[in-house]
Amino acid sequence: MTPTAHHTAPPTAPPTAPDTAPHAEPDTEPDAAPRWSGRPRTPEDTDAVLAMFTEPDFYYRTDRPDTRSEAEILRLLDDDTRLLLADGRPAGLYAVQAAGAAHGCHYQVELRLTGEAPLAWWVSAYRELVRALRWEREVVRIALPLHEFDDRGLRFARAAGLTEEGTLAQVTARGGGRHGRVFFARIFPPERTGAPR
Repeated sequence: MTPTAHHTAPPTAPPTAPDTAPHAEPDTEPDAAPRWSGRPRTPEDTDAVLAMFTEPDFYYRTDRPDTRSEAEILRLLDDDTRLLLADGRPAGLYAVQAAGAAHGCHYQVELRLTGEAPLAWWVSAYRELVRALRWEREVVRIALPLHEFDDRGLRFARAAGLTEEGTLAQVTARGGGRHGRVFFARIFPPERTGAPR
């Protein structure tokens, strides 16, 4: 998900000697964000992907992940689905699809991380996904719909500072009741021609 061009700023000061107080390295903190990448799913990923759907709240294109057969799960994973990797290890799935006319620059994102991922990882992965998307194309609006009963997803969207636009009521039957879809979004200001993204 990271762009291929990298620019490293020169150091502004000489490195300092490490302090002697005991502390965890940043990448060993439980919520420290990993290095994110994404790629198309391969046959070798099938076991890892199927394991994600054994989690009862892995709501990637389904509201009942742990009741789906292998064939049903694989039908959910079209050509838009990408495997999300945290430091090279499978951590979730995502997809970006155009919403409306191609020239409208509106997109819908589906993002799901495994239950092991802390909230900070969700926010970090979403921000990296948006940064990569804006690197390659103009973006006006990104929508993120979530089930009304998706506690982890709703916490993530609110923690990421997305705007809650409203709820499409009673679209999913579950647990003897009907539940809505909550729509979150982020709007980006228009870009000037030639301006960096």
